[in-house]
Amino acid sequence: MRRASAPSRATASAALALALAPACGARDAIVGAGLPRGADGGVAGAVLFSSELASDDGAWDVFTPLPGARVTFGVAHAGAGSRDGRVAALVYPGDPALTAADRTDSDLNTGISTKQYFQYGTFRGRVQLATCAPEEDIASAVFMYFTDGGDANANGIADLHELDLQVLCGAPSVVVMTAWSDYELAASGAEVFRKLSHAVDTATGDVYDTPAPNERAFAKTGNDPTLVHPGFPAQGTFYEVGIERAADHVRFFAVLDGSEVTLWTLGDVTYVPQVPLPLMFNLWHPGTHWVPSTTPANYPAHDGVLLVDYAEWRAP
Repeated sequence: MRRASAPSRATASAALALALAPACGARDAIVGAGLPRGADGGVAGAVLFSSELASDDGAWDVFTPLPGARVTFGVAHAGAGSRDGRVAALVYPGDPALTAADRTDSDLNTGISTKQYFQYGTFRGRVQLATCAPEEDIASAVFMYFTDGGDANANGIADLHELDLQVLCGAPSVVVMTAWSDYELAASGAEVFRKLSHAVDTATGDVYDTPAPNERAFAKTGNDPTLVHPGFPAQGTFYEVGIERAADHVRFFAVLDGSEVTLWTLGDVTYVPQVPLPLMFNLWHPGTHWVPSTTPANYPAHDGVLLVDYAEWRAP
């Protein structure tokens, strides 16, 4: 398995290079007035950032490195709900001539990232996940990420601050969540990293974990009947998902069958980022299925589309 969210990242330098000029017309994003980068103070639960994705409005960076990749803001969609009826459509280009081994670099993603960074609080987004054939795979990612190449924890590996929630369309009932602390490529080309990953199969209630911080493979660790939500994700349906972040824990959640469901709470502060991070959405192609299957995953024959209805950040 590749790094769970490598593809969902546009690095800080790439994001700056791809920054868009403010859009004309009515303002789409609502940002805490005068809120400095990473400052999350305010009334508990207050919305400090909100975007309906009707335009980029100068609030979002866009990443489309592949031919045919595109991001379109303000697409009218009946499933977008009552807020404004518009979504951002992120398109990852399919190609029936490509194989499982093609374009597996996680940086070759179609993605968007807020220009504003946030530290503690709750990230919520409403999305319609990409679909594909069972033998293929595209990861739909909702995440937060930043790296500058430093090694503040002095463990000899470059720091990687990332929290991600991903659904792979080859096994769409499985939600995969990861918290990263470190990642780099060794001189040999081998990946060196530290992370914890957790997966929940909403069809069966089966729960999986990676057994060690330097391992990618999952092992089944239990079953929780309260996590069974048959039919997730229903095709053409939007779901609210999110990440609640504090100094001492991270909680991943989704609204399923009308109720907010906690999918994983991580209390190991080694993997809880303490620095401000942007809010991000993206699509990319992993070369293998992750869980429960680990066989090669074909490149998608058709375009994968992730629809984003809204994104917001609330004070803790």
